[in-house]
Formats: sequence, C-alpha cells, structure tokens
Amino acid sequence: MPENGSARFLKEGRLLPWVLGLLILAGAVGVGLIMVRTSGEVTLPAGFTVISGEDAGVTGARKLEWEEVSLGELIAATVGPEGDFQASIAILPLENRTEDALFDTLGSGMVDELIARLSRVRGLKVISRQSVEELDGLNLTLAQVADTLDVDHILVGTAVPYRQGAARLQVRLLQVEGELELWRNDYSVDRRNRMRAVEEVFEEVGATLLEEFPALSLRSPVRITDSPGYVSYAAGNRLLNTRTREGLIRSLDAFRSAISVDVAFAPAYAGLSSAYALAITYRYDLGMDAYSAAGLALRAAGEAIRLDPNLAEGYAARGYISSLGLAPAHLAHADFARALELQPNAPNVAAWYANLLIREGFYDQALAEAQRAVDLDPLSPARRTGLAFEALRARDYRLAVDQARAASSLEAEVALPRSIQALALLLSGRTEECLDMDVGPHIGIRAMCLHALGRVEQATAIADSLRAALLSGRMVSPGYSNVVAAGDLAAYLAWTGSPERAMPWIHRAYALSPSGIDPRALESGVFDNLLTNSDMRREVAGIRDRVWPRVQRELAEADIVASFAH
Repeated sequence: MPENGSARFLKEGRLLPWVLGLLILAGAVGVGLIMVRTSGEVTLPAGFTVISGEDAGVTGARKLEWEEVSLGELIAATVGPEGDFQASIAILPLENRTEDALFDTLGSGMVDELIARLSRVRGLKVISRQSVEELDGLNLTLAQVADTLDVDHILVGTAVPYRQGAARLQVRLLQVEGELELWRNDYSVDRRNRMRAVEEVFEEVGATLLEEFPALSLRSPVRITDSPGYVSYAAGNRLLNTRTREGLIRSLDAFRSAISVDVAFAPAYAGLSSAYALAITYRYDLGMDAYSAAGLALRAAGEAIRLDPNLAEGYAARGYISSLGLAPAHLAHADFARALELQPNAPNVAAWYANLLIREGFYDQALAEAQRAVDLDPLSPARRTGLAFEALRARDYRLAVDQARAASSLEAEVALPRSIQALALLLSGRTEECLDMDVGPHIGIRAMCLHALGRVEQATAIADSLRAALLSGRMVSPGYSNVVAAGDLAAYLAWTGSPERAMPWIHRAYALSPSGIDPRALESGVFDNLLTNSDMRREVAGIRDRVWPRVQRELAEADIVASFAH
C-alpha cells in the first residue's frame, strides 16, 4: 500500500504539535497538587509554580503547586478561546452488501472506533453515532444528511463480497459543497485485520483533513473494540442514550455483562458510572438508595481511570458524578479538564462539563459548552435536555422552552424535559401553556401552574395529596424516586409564598438523593421567595454542604461486584 498521508505530514513536519496542557487534581479533596502533561509552551494562570517531574516523583508529567488559583482562572486555562470548529464530519453506518451478518458487527465496531479517534482531533466536529442513526431509513440524500447534521464532510463505507470470511471495504471522504471526493481507498477486511483498516482510515482521513484545514490537531489513537465485552458495552451505550428508565436499567445490565467477561475493560466501568449518575439526575427508582448509587458511580469511574489513565470517558464520568454529588468545584473541574484534553469533541464531556459550569455560576461558558454538545449530537434528546436545563438556571426561559420541547419531540417517554419546559413557561408568565402540558410525575409543577392562574383550591388539593403520600412513605409515582414529589412540593410552597413550610421538604429531598433539588431548578427563580431570606439561604447551603461527605461515605462502602447481584 502506498505511504499514507499521515506519514507524509510527519516527515514534512506539518503535523501540528500538541500544545494544550491538561490539569488534574492529585489525590483526595484538599490536596493542593495539579499535574499537567505538556508538549510545547503552555500559558498558565497566575498562582501556578512548575516543579520538575523528577522532584515530584511523577513520570512523564510536570507537577504544579496550586496557590489559591480561582476556579475562573482554571476554566479559562482549560477551555481557552478556540473559536468555532474548523471542519465537521459525519460517519455513516457501513453499507453491507455481502449478505454476511458478520460485517454488520464489524462495521458497527469500525464506526465506533473511527468516531472515538476522530473526536480526538481538536477543531473537528464529529457527529455522534446516535444522531446519525436517527436518520436511518429516511432515504435522505447525502446533501440532506449533511444539512440536517450541519456538517461539511461525510465518510461513507461499503462492504462488498471479496472471498470467504472477508470483504472488500470501499471508503470515501466526501466534501458536501461541490460534491467533491477528497479521498478514497479500498481495504480487505475480516475479523482479524479489522483494526488495521481502522487505523489506516483514521490516518488517511486525518491527513486529508489536516491538508485542507491546517489548524486541526491530531491526537493519539485509542482502541475500544478489541475487548470480548465490547458488544455488550456498545449495547449499553445505545441504551444509555435513550435516558428512559428502562434504557438505563438495561444499560446497567449490559455494562455489567461486559465487565463479567472482561474485568479489565475500562470503558464498561465508565458506562456503569454514567448509568448510575444519570438515574440520579432523571430521578428514576433503581430499587436502591440514590446515595448508594452515587457511591457506586464514583467507585466505577475510579476503576475505569485506574485501568486506563487515558480514558476520557472515565474522567468525564467521575467529573459528572462528583459535580452531581456537590463535590468541591476544583475537584470536579480537574476531571473535566483531563477529559477535555483527551477527547475535546465528545458530546458527553461538553454536556457534563456545562453542568458544573452552570452550578458555579459561569453562565456564558456553560451555555456555550451545552450548545457545543448539541452541535456534536444534534438529534440526541439528552443534549437538548441538558441545554434546556442550563438555560433554565441562566434564566433564559425562551431557550429553555425551545430546547426542552425539541428534546420531548425526540424522546416523548422521558419526563425531565417536560418538567423543564413547564417551569420555564411558568417563570416566563406563559402559565396557560404550562397547564396544557403533560408533566408526568411532576404534578407539583401542575399545582404551581394552577395556583398562578388563581385556581388555588385545585392547587392546594394536589399539594395536600403529595404531602400525605410522602408522610405515608409510599411511592408517589411508580418508577420514580420520591425525591420528585419532595422537591416539587418544596417548590410549590416556596413559589406560593410559604418558604418556611418548604424547608422541611428541602431537607427531605436531599435526604433522599444527592441531587435533592437540582441546582438548575433551585436557582431558576422558582425558589426566589425562599432564597432571598438570608437565614433560609444559609440553611439550604448547610443542607447541600452535607451531601458530598455522605457520598464519600457511600464510596467507602461501594462494592461493584456485589452490586451485580442487586
């Protein structure tokens, strides 16, 4: 085979160096160390002092002393003014013309590998597999696919019969504007040499894009499909993306299955962590205490990182559950900084980082990251839900309504986006629209809308029924944790002018879950009557301060293997 494009670029010195430092907090809370791996000059925020790797006892890294560096400085150093994506690409599912189902499986794995690798190219927007597959069966032209996904390049592959157990894989990189074929090549593919083909496609496509867009920067490749647990892991990811209760429960089973056949398969632990954490965010009843789930999520993420210190998904998962569990912001930020360095264009990383940014009041940055996640995964209901929630906290109610509505149109079964939309409508004075919505288990939000329209008797009846159900200890909404009812009852009482009566239910909500009342709802305007009272605001802060220590206690008791029997 002729010398590939990446080799030419390396010989000519045209492949851009890696220039972004990565930040990781070392050790437990309170340890003031940050490790940064660099190749090239990096501008550090004030307060950092470089110590040699030898002095620090760290191999292949530099250790920096942390001297009261603000979170804002860390965020600025992590994200940086990168501007828009330089180029964009969607990888279409492999078209299998061999009549051999083996190549459906091989093709699926190759697409996942290519997305994982190309998403490490800084400046390249790589559309997630989920969004691409949403278009399957719609018979769209390539131009229509590109327009829907907002990309300027498409990678297409076709498997055709070659010989017994092998196929000829024809791959083309197309530039949509002008319908130009920028690159093409053919490969002989079977189960044994699939990875060689993936590596060559990645190198040649990367080199072609670098030639067109020199500002791009290639990262080192990753391999995720060699494990015997990969098929179960991939199924778990697809189930996870639905964000339905059934999907999350089945994803837990799939990740456990992957681990049972490969106990060293780091991505499966990251997936397991994410599934537990998302069940907490979406308030689903998993048949276990939400704090126990948080402890298991932290344990699984830590195991993923231990097994593969270069796994972006592991750091993203740990950052997400840490942020959700109200860990100190610098601690959660360090994981996201590492994940962003390893895989800057993964939609999960951007979306979950936005969660931390909005929690800490960095509204513009949070909305930008949440929007970037939508750009990378435009047909994912989860990305739209995330942007809607960040917008609710930022009090951009119009954006919250629009994105929540889009999320519901993509996945009608999930209640969370409908609750966000209803709150945004209520807070923006569109109360009748709020009342017209099906809010699922969030009947407390319906009570708020009724009260705002003067239908106080009906609103009070709903609130009283919630209170009675919670006091009785029974499940209020099957499939959902009672944190939904406790949080909504607290919101109703605060909204309707009885903040002192809301406080016990805020205590109850956080006793049930580390995300008792999601910070994005707590600070959205619903609780203003309560939070403007300095004593009550301090009491809420005190409640929240106790969450992370409790999560850490659950972490100390967490046993992943034992949880498989749950």
